[in-house]
Formats: sequence, structure tokens, C-alpha cells
Amino acid sequence: MTARRPLPPIIRRAHLTRAAARAADVSDERLQRSDLRRVSHGLYRSSLFPEMPWSYLRLDEPPHGLDTASLAALTQVCGGFVSHTTAAHLYGVPLPPALAGDPRVHLTGPDQRRRAQRAGVVGHRRPLPERHRSVRFDVPAVTPERAWLDLAAMMDDGQLIDLVAAGDHLVHSPWVNGIRHSPLTTPARLDQELSTIGTFKGVRLARAALGLIPVGADSSPETALRLALVGAGLPEPELQVSPAPGAPFTADLAYPQWRIALQYDGGHHLTRAQQAIDARRDAWFQSHGWRVIRVTHEDLNNGFVRVIALVQQLFS
Repeated sequence: MTARRPLPPIIRRAHLTRAAARAADVSDERLQRSDLRRVSHGLYRSSLFPEMPWSYLRLDEPPHGLDTASLAALTQVCGGFVSHTTAAHLYGVPLPPALAGDPRVHLTGPDQRRRAQRAGVVGHRRPLPERHRSVRFDVPAVTPERAWLDLAAMMDDGQLIDLVAAGDHLVHSPWVNGIRHSPLTTPARLDQELSTIGTFKGVRLARAALGLIPVGADSSPETALRLALVGAGLPEPELQVSPAPGAPFTADLAYPQWRIALQYDGGHHLTRAQQAIDARRDAWFQSHGWRVIRVTHEDLNNGFVRVIALVQQLFS
């Protein structure tokens, strides 16, 4: 068996382009060896440099299968900035299944259609002013505001709740290691960008969604619950409510005037440790005169009919 020729030191790095390989007298045949993996047309990754798992960034594995380093390298080859669903994933935005499963890498820039014509990549030839350019995890990406507007352009009128949930995610203050951190953006900044970007496909949907985006929803099911309550004619609930100064727990949604707390129990609430915390939380609220309504994924699937009926009874 012929020994594998090592790559020249000058190009021994995580990513390698075919142009750089040819300049270093590396043949196309050598690029097909097992220590290199093809990322995209003319772009390869060395197995000597391990990929960083997305879980390290508290994100799910994306359908395009590239890590942040490969995404950054792809923007260098193609130009432009990661956008649309690809940028939404970088910001952790919840997406409806059809968009969450999009395996393509989206890149936006003024000359994208020509440079990004390759399998697995969609180039959007659109103006991208400096205020819409950012960097996320070392990847050139559009800003959270521009990513939200891009999503509006990809959705139809029947996906209003999905766009509201995406906006809620961007403006809420996330929990990280038990501490609330600053939001990615604010409703005011979304409004400013929507007002200045001009006409585009999805602008009416974005305007409708923006009016339904407060500050506080921690998940898309909480957004859906809030909109279902309002849609049933009930008052707008407050979000992430602290029932008293220094209280050890908060309510996901609440009507403080009536001392009604709604807690959405997602998948992570099924663990024994989290159930113990939830039991202490509910007992604390109840001992302080609150009524607690626990909301589950089954309620989400049923349009929150049970929850709406319970709240209506408490209001009557």
C-alpha cells in the first residue's frame, strides 16, 4: 500500500481550499484521501482538527451538519454572511418543522448568487448594510433583527404564531446556569429595522407578529399558550412573573391581580430532580395564596382547551 503523502506544513490547517492545494502542488487525488473531508465544492476539512459539538454551545445539531468553523470557512470561500434558517439556528431560534429541517446553508450578500452556486448552499443576492452584519460564535452572520426579518420572508400568513415565537426567543432574557442574561435584541430594535428595511415578502406578517411580541416568553409553547389565552378573550397574561420581592420561584405566565400562575412543564420537567423542584415551586405559590395551573405538551397538542377552561372558571 502506498504511504499517504503528508500535506505541506504551509496548508496544514483545519480548512483547505482546492486553490490553495494546487498552489502548494497538492493533487486532486490527494484531496480525496481519508484525512480530508469535503465540506463543499473546493473546500476540505482536515481530520487533524476535531469539530466542536453544537451541544457545547447549548444548541442542537443543525441539519446542514457543519460546525461553526466550517460555516466560517464557507463564508470565506463564498462571501456573504450566514442568514435565514442558518442564522436562526446560530441564535437558537425555535423554528417550525419545515424550516427546522432545512439542510441548506443560507448566505446573504450583494454578490451571492454567483459565488454561492454550489450544492447545499443558497445565495441571497440582497443589500446587507453594516448594521445588519454581525459575528456569532466566530461565524459572520446577519444580526438577530435581520435574521427575524429573513424568517418572515420564508413564512406564510398561517405561520404567525411561529414568527411570534421566533421573536419572543430573541427578545427574552435567557436562563444560563441559573442566571438571567441579556436578550439578543429588543422589540424596539425589531420595530426600528422593520420600519427602515422597506418592502419585502413577508413584511405584513412581520408587522402583525411584532405587535404580539412582549418581553419574557422562554419557549415557543409559552408563546402559543399566551396567544391562545388572548385569542379566547382572556386578558393578556404577564410573563416571567416574580410573585413577591425575593421570591425563590417565578411563574412562566401569570395573572398577578387574580393570583393565577401558569407553569409550562416541557420535556426537561420529566426528570426526577426537576419534578422535585416543580413540587417545591407549586407548594410555595399555593402557600402564598396562588392558584397554580400546570400546562403540558398534551395541552399544547389540544390547543390549550383544558387550560383556557380552567382560567375562565377562575375568572368567573
